[in-house]
Amino acid sequence: MSVARNTAARDVGRELPVEEAAEVQRFANAGRLAAAVSHDLLSALGVAQTDIGFLCDLLAKIEPQRDLREAAEDARAAISRAVSRIAAVLSLARPRHGEVAPLDVREVIGAALFDLDVRLAGYTVVRDLLQAPFARAERGALLQTIVSLLLDAADATPQRGCISITLRGQGEMVIVSIDDEGPSPLSPEMLAEWPHSPLWTCRNVVRSFGGELVAGLGPLGGRRVTLQLQADRLSE
Repeated sequence: MSVARNTAARDVGRELPVEEAAEVQRFANAGRLAAAVSHDLLSALGVAQTDIGFLCDLLAKIEPQRDLREAAEDARAAISRAVSRIAAVLSLARPRHGEVAPLDVREVIGAALFDLDVRLAGYTVVRDLLQAPFARAERGALLQTIVSLLLDAADATPQRGCISITLRGQGEMVIVSIDDEGPSPLSPEMLAEWPHSPLWTCRNVVRSFGGELVAGLGPLGGRRVTLQLQADRLSE
């Protein structure tokens, strides 16, 4: 094997610097969400365009006020949907540079679920968020990690299936687990070993602030991904 091929082989398995991994994760998540909601976005904009055209026709003909009001309400609702979809993508793509500090993981989970409201609308999302101490992490990086894991769960789970996210304290750790109803993977504990896969990137990011990511079979029959974060006992 040539020197160039040896170098390329090493590069495939190398770990990305934390900053680079976080950037890859941020744009990958935004792209995955954009692809998932694009149909609904185009549909909403199409309704808005049609209804606004109808409004213009009514105004030209001086139709009854009720028709004008209903068309205006339809157009406003459709445009609001489009704006909310775009806002979710922009929220994920926005850089969030911060420092490792004590943070409320429950709040970060809530922010991730809010950003993915449209993507997760076709699933039953079960939340079991118990009281837990603050964890030491960088908020933007942890948010992107949870978003990425939820997107993975949605991609694997059949429509109207179940996705579960749990939070609990365990000794010196804060534990977040995400389960899906996707097909049972072979050797799930090895999923995070694939270079540059979403799980591999998530694990690198979590390790950057002292945490760990492990994968296995979950109680829903699919994959369980668990984040183990360092608890900040001084914040209790």
